[in-house]
Amino acid sequence: MLCDNSKIGLGCGVFGGAYGPASQSDIVDTVRAALGSDITLLDTSPYYNDSEVRLGSALLELRSEFPRSSYRICTKLGRYGYRQADFDYSAARVVDSVNESMHRLHTDYLDIVLCHDVEFVDCQQVVDVALPKLFELKRRGIVRQVGISGYPLDVLLRIAQVQFERNQPLDVCLSYCNFNLHCQLLPDYVPQLRDAGVKTIVAASPLSMGLLSRDATPPWHPAKPELQAAVARCNELVRSFAGLNDCAEDLSLATMAEDFAFSYDQVDVHLVGAKTSSEVCCALEAYARAQKLRLASGGRYPDAGLQQLYEQIRQLLGPFAGYTWPSPPADA
Repeated sequence: MLCDNSKIGLGCGVFGGAYGPASQSDIVDTVRAALGSDITLLDTSPYYNDSEVRLGSALLELRSEFPRSSYRICTKLGRYGYRQADFDYSAARVVDSVNESMHRLHTDYLDIVLCHDVEFVDCQQVVDVALPKLFELKRRGIVRQVGISGYPLDVLLRIAQVQFERNQPLDVCLSYCNFNLHCQLLPDYVPQLRDAGVKTIVAASPLSMGLLSRDATPPWHPAKPELQAAVARCNELVRSFAGLNDCAEDLSLATMAEDFAFSYDQVDVHLVGAKTSSEVCCALEAYARAQKLRLASGGRYPDAGLQQLYEQIRQLLGPFAGYTWPSPPADA
């Protein structure tokens, strides 16, 4: 089966260091590996520390290999820090943010600009101020597509429906952590987002911001302790199975999480973070594997033991399938 790698987007937030350090040479190699494999969407934000700067430097270095027309940049605006006080959706800041991002990314246009984490501000700031200004920039050709990103799906849907009612539907909606091994809420909302005129739906973070990785959960992760404990138990089961079957190098909770998340085919792009070229290759291999397995639509692992392990994991995480953590958090 030939896979359409353009359905994978490179999450460049990891370039900002929140998931461990990344050297600039590794970032260049990562972007080269992604673009060379027909991954065309590069996602970043001014909120992700210096992600835009480092991505922009890499793209500048690679310009002779990959001209500007060969990839799409998605960045965001409105969020510039952790707390709600760090948000600014004013029309003037929208314009300034777009200009600043273009400067950092060494480009004179942006393919996609999203209002970042829209649940942190009053809905009216998004639909009455920020989005109208972004659509104005779209009419001028500075921005090619306009959209929103966030965590609570009901908030994303409400904004999409308002825009549809105003005859100015969103081009893009990015949802994160809403389709993975521990949460399967996104499929309930995809048809409604389509009905609201959203053209491109992006599912981000198949590993739930590192929760489903083989490493320790990031200390800042907002998942409740019960879910983190269940994930830790899943990691123990996978490590035990891998040790007994001599496949520790190839099998982890993360690979099984990608097998599941990437097999959901009702979204347009799956966004995955990578800060090394080998991580890009692993993501592409996982996507190709997921297209064969089709776990999200009832597919099975061909190996009986692996299928049993998968069923154990789904059983352990099943009680959290509809759980979401508060966003914004209480301390924001």
